[in-house]
Formats: sequence, structure tokens, C-alpha cells
Amino acid sequence: MTSQSAVPLDLILATPDGAPVKLGEHLDQKFTAVQLVRYFGCLPCQEWLVDLNAVSGTLAEHGAGAIAIGGSADYQATYLREERGVKIPLLLDPEQAFRQHVEGAAKPLGWGMANPKGAAAYVGSLAKGFRPQKITRDTVRSPGVVILDQSGAVVWSYIGTRIGDYPPVPDVLAAVARLG
Repeated sequence: MTSQSAVPLDLILATPDGAPVKLGEHLDQKFTAVQLVRYFGCLPCQEWLVDLNAVSGTLAEHGAGAIAIGGSADYQATYLREERGVKIPLLLDPEQAFRQHVEGAAKPLGWGMANPKGAAAYVGSLAKGFRPQKITRDTVRSPGVVILDQSGAVVWSYIGTRIGDYPPVPDVLAAVARLG
């Protein structure tokens, strides 16, 4: 899916340790795949993030980077870095400002929260060794992935309609390859 939205390069986000950072500082490749996590403790979000991290080298071969942005929680992002070995940037956006610039990303899941496939996604992540973390106020957010160019324009997007509704990672790799 493509979109005409754009995210301002000067949008202020934060690192897990609280340091402010401008979005543009992380758009140093031709394209950047951005995972929109519901919150960093969400099991399917963690699993997809670990998978995205695992293909970051392949993305780099196509001139693309990868980051993840969540509304909360800093300690959960730190856990992913320290305990799960995630190396890609994990950024916090407590006001959900990033999502406001991406078509469809700001809309809450609503009835999608009750979709049985969401529960199945949680069980699947549990079976793969991911463990629940404290639920935060961002639990109603839609999962998603966008690809930005260096100007902050959204050149590809996928906004989920239920918990754990992320595109297959190979689809994101294919999109980056087509864009490149």
C-alpha cells in the first residue's frame, strides 16, 4: 500500500534513556522501515521487532534502515535491547505525534481488540518464548509498518486492524527492493 502522508523531519522523539532525538536523524538511508509498536511490551510487537532487527543487514543491502517507534514504555524498550539483543533504534513517542502524520495510524483498534486472531498472535508469541510485560495505556493502538524516504514521506504503509497484525517481514523487504 502507498500513501501520500509525510512525517516532519524535526519531529522530536526520545530514546529509551530519555534523550530527545529528531526523526530526521534516523532517516540516514534512502529508505527507513518503521515499525509502529502498540507498546514495547506487546508480545506480537516484540516478536515482529526481533524479526525486523534480524533482517536489518538485508535492509541495509537495499539502502534501507530500520527503527521502531512506540508510545511507551522506556523500560520495555530497554529490556528488548538488553535481553533480546535488538540493535535497531527504539524510539518513544508518548504523544503519538508520529502516528498523527501517517494515514490511518492514529485510529484506535476499537473492536479489532476483540478479534480472536489477536489472541492467537499472543499465544503464538508465548510459544516462541516471548513473555508478557506490563500493559500500558497504548494497548489500543494499531500495529503497523511504514517505509519513509529521507524527506519523511510515507512511500509504503501497512496499518493493522487487530493485535499482532503486521505484514510478513519478507513483504517489507520486497517493498524496499521495489522502491530502491
